[in-house]
Amino acid sequence: MTTIHLSGSSFLMPGNLAWRSLAAHGEVQVAPHGQWLQTLMTPAEEIAAQTHIIIWLWEDLVPARTLVAWSGLAQEAQQLAVAAFVASLCQPLQQRLQRRPQDHLLVGVCSRSPASVFGAAPSALACLAGEFERQLAHLRQQYSGLDDLHLPLWLQQQGRHHCFDNRNHYLMSCPFSMAGLASLAQWIAPLLQRLHRPAHKVLVLDCDNTLWGGVVGEDGVGGVLLGQDGVGRLYQAFQQAACYWHGQGVILALCSKNLADDVWRLFDQHQGMVLERRHIAAAEIGWEPKSAGLRRLAARLNVGLDSLVFWDDSELERAEVRANCPEVTVITPPVELWGWPDALMTLAELQSRHRSHDDSLRQGSYLAQAEANAVRQQLGDEHAFLQQLGLRASWQPLTQSNQLRAEQLSQKTNQFNLSARRYQAGELAQLASTQGEVWLASLQDTFADHGMTALLVVRPLDGGKALLDTLAISCRVLGRGFEYWLLAQLAARLMAKGVDQLVISLVPTDRNQPARDFLATLPTRPITTPAGLTPLVDEMFLCLDLPSLSLPFLEFYANE
Repeated sequence: MTTIHLSGSSFLMPGNLAWRSLAAHGEVQVAPHGQWLQTLMTPAEEIAAQTHIIIWLWEDLVPARTLVAWSGLAQEAQQLAVAAFVASLCQPLQQRLQRRPQDHLLVGVCSRSPASVFGAAPSALACLAGEFERQLAHLRQQYSGLDDLHLPLWLQQQGRHHCFDNRNHYLMSCPFSMAGLASLAQWIAPLLQRLHRPAHKVLVLDCDNTLWGGVVGEDGVGGVLLGQDGVGRLYQAFQQAACYWHGQGVILALCSKNLADDVWRLFDQHQGMVLERRHIAAAEIGWEPKSAGLRRLAARLNVGLDSLVFWDDSELERAEVRANCPEVTVITPPVELWGWPDALMTLAELQSRHRSHDDSLRQGSYLAQAEANAVRQQLGDEHAFLQQLGLRASWQPLTQSNQLRAEQLSQKTNQFNLSARRYQAGELAQLASTQGEVWLASLQDTFADHGMTALLVVRPLDGGKALLDTLAISCRVLGRGFEYWLLAQLAARLMAKGVDQLVISLVPTDRNQPARDFLATLPTRPITTPAGLTPLVDEMFLCLDLPSLSLPFLEFYANE
């Protein structure tokens, strides 16, 4: 079981039931009072990634007389003093992640000092908060294992009087109330979950009484509630929240019992619509059960049902989907309609720790997929279709700038993932620097720039062999022979280094049939576990002779 190291600048009450919401994600070990630095600097014997949660209070870190002195400085001098202090505070975080890039550090800081309409007391606290946020954001660009707990936002949401208890502070050196500790644990828990489970890819929305008030088939375009005062503005805000997720790289889809013409007429004609047709990657609009529509959406988008998050106002429809599509995450909306926009905007199931440039390309890629399929059907000839695509591929080694995308591909790819291994960005960085090579590949065609959509992890073996530890390709670009292009590049590189046999790691799962179908087209032979490797459960190894390898599809790539 994963160990979660919890430490801070104050006493955090080890064993308190308030921390139980963290226990679902690992064994929680709470450090003694103020021992965060000692915990962080203690050498770790195991190679596996560790998780450290560090909770600071400014009043514990900065002596009161220093805060008062800073508050009396001129603005520029205060900024310089505060920046130097925050840099020294963050230095141990950097040192830990430089030594162990596979670890995760979840760090947050806030103040328990009273505030009034005249500002924070003392005033240097506001400067500290801003400088810490700035420096941590900069560090997060360098270290994928670093996360900000955003404790000022937690305080803002929960309320200072709810979170702190002066009796606990003076009697036990714990500034938090029991309710505050519990809410803090609940605040942190979704981030812990995201370390091990990727965010969902697709948000599927109902239409009537979800995107607008009323039933468009009965009320007409002009009769629904949308954009006017009151409830109409609320539905508009809900659509704005959906647009926010679209901007974050989440795929939007519709699943509605309706006439398609009525729905699209409202999209096109109602002045209050925030969502537009271009935001919707796919839609299932008809009268069949919603579960059937969701299955078709998943097939059309080439994702698993467990990638879908479904929002519907009807309790009956939600129950039907839960019964017939248990893999789909079905959201129970707030009872009060007024809470819907905020609930959608902060939906934990869609939250990612990091966003990459390739997330912004995802919608265009899915929309282009529909356009490409139309051309494929029109031509009726696969060879002619692939020639018309104008495929252009490239690959690049793992760097600091692309390792977050590498983590996404490792964590999220299921259908074309030979070994189904899951790596964090720091683990991939460690592999690349010590044990082998990590590559990412990009694909473009006539219809779209699909971005970095493939990950390869290669390790050296003895005797002129190499191990293909991971080959993961986004489902968005399957059906273009991309996997053969990748194998051709890898084979050429390995043979140039004197490697003539590629050992391929395969772990069959209930999701990776496309990857297994690819392997079935290659002239491989099964072998025993190579020396020095400890196989995963159900892992098998196949050997491929590189000098005699002849691969299809390469003729369709412009750079071949």
